[in-house]
Amino acid sequence: MRPQPPKALSTVQYRYLAVSLFLTGAVTLVLEIVGTRVISPFYGSSLYCWSALITVTLISLAAGYSLGGRYADRSPSLTQFARLSCYAGAACALVPLLRNPVLRTTAGLGIQLGALTSATVLIAPTLILLSTLGPLAIRLTTLGLESMGRRVGDVYTVSTLGSVTGAVLAGFVLIPHLGISHILYGISVLLLLIGAVGLSLSTKSLPLGPLVAATGLACWGFWPKVVPQTNLLVNTESAYGQIKVIDYDTDPKDVKRYLLVNGTSQSVARADGESDSQYMHAAEWAALLRPQAKRALVIGLGAGLLPSALERVYRLTTDAVDIDPEILRMAQTYFSYRPIGEAAVEDGRTYLERQPAGRYGIIFIDAFGTESPPYHLFTREAFETVRGRLEPGGILAVNLVSVVKGSGDGAYLAAYKTLSSVFPKVRAFIASDTYDDIGNVLFFCSEGPLDAAATKGKEREVIRKDIAGMLSRELHPTDAQLSGAVLLTDDHAPIEFLLAETAGRWRVNLQKQVSDLLLY
Repeated sequence: MRPQPPKALSTVQYRYLAVSLFLTGAVTLVLEIVGTRVISPFYGSSLYCWSALITVTLISLAAGYSLGGRYADRSPSLTQFARLSCYAGAACALVPLLRNPVLRTTAGLGIQLGALTSATVLIAPTLILLSTLGPLAIRLTTLGLESMGRRVGDVYTVSTLGSVTGAVLAGFVLIPHLGISHILYGISVLLLLIGAVGLSLSTKSLPLGPLVAATGLACWGFWPKVVPQTNLLVNTESAYGQIKVIDYDTDPKDVKRYLLVNGTSQSVARADGESDSQYMHAAEWAALLRPQAKRALVIGLGAGLLPSALERVYRLTTDAVDIDPEILRMAQTYFSYRPIGEAAVEDGRTYLERQPAGRYGIIFIDAFGTESPPYHLFTREAFETVRGRLEPGGILAVNLVSVVKGSGDGAYLAAYKTLSSVFPKVRAFIASDTYDDIGNVLFFCSEGPLDAAATKGKEREVIRKDIAGMLSRELHPTDAQLSGAVLLTDDHAPIEFLLAETAGRWRVNLQKQVSDLLLY
């Protein structure tokens, strides 16, 4: 028996479908973007994480379109449309509840498969259900072949406009101002209300089930909760990642303060305000090499520990720039960052472009988007801009976390090759203890000599050991290694790809060492 064709929709029902498609299109994009934040505590914001979410989104859309087409042929009704919206709301409500157990369970699968599996389990069900709505809406609004093309075009237009709106809302409004769980619960309530309105229009009765579920979910998800006192001082979302400030150490007499972004440590401060990072101590070698410098620039603020040390110890007026205003707020509020120089919230490269030539004696680049630096700060063109902003004989110091030997060392070799194409003198050192062949690589670059003998005995006591350790671990890439390395340019700078193995090893080590901390 052939299914009965759908009845013509009333004006109100047609408008309901249009609004619903717009809203669900927005929700689809919000979920795709927020999905990266859902799995980022364990899997970061690396290439793997984004690839996993994009893959899961596209597969889910394909599955949902196929399923929706079958629903449209078998039972095309407004009631079915509304029910599917309710099911999607219920699936989304489960994500905050299942997030931690799913991430813990998938951690053993490795970074690539773990990210893909967790995204599939957590995000795919909602996306599949949402994407069934489009084909069903086309069937409900098309009563003859003569109008099919126009109706299909209308459905895709409205849904796409919703997706555009969702992308803007996710990046500029929702993520910067709301917690991830609040966004997900809000989506769930919205989808349940869309379903409730549809059921009311199709059955001419009050849909108590979805309304009660939406009300209960709103109360559960948004009711202020009493948070027990812990050593976690801040847990917030910015436009660029999840930011945490935590006091932690195994020795209660030596508590250290950590700044973490997407689960990775950006800065560690001792109780006296001194950095606890080996590489950051070693970076001060640049100030010892250039004692006549009066002004410095730090790109990548972190907790503000390096610019504070440069101003306090070396009397360098130090400008600092970071793209994330929340990072600046954390540095000022929790790490006593009180600069003499300028503290700018801006992209590091655009900040460089507007500075006068020869402004700085020393420039430091220590900027990271979790596991990898912004690619546009590591190109030949970017380093040429840096050279133009340095005084004659000025020094550039660059920090890069990379595998330092074996198959994953392409990133540090590419950086070495690119810096050498701009600066006559380049030296590279492993500036921290390595773990699984991963370490902080510090590059020092200049037009003039970089002579360790000239700085011997001039180090302050707290950094002497770390500078000595760095100088004993100099990297000397061979001509063969450099000839095979990528020259990073604005046209071709695959830094994330080159750091993929580093990111994978780094994230696995974090999961092993501080899995509970990642899920705060």
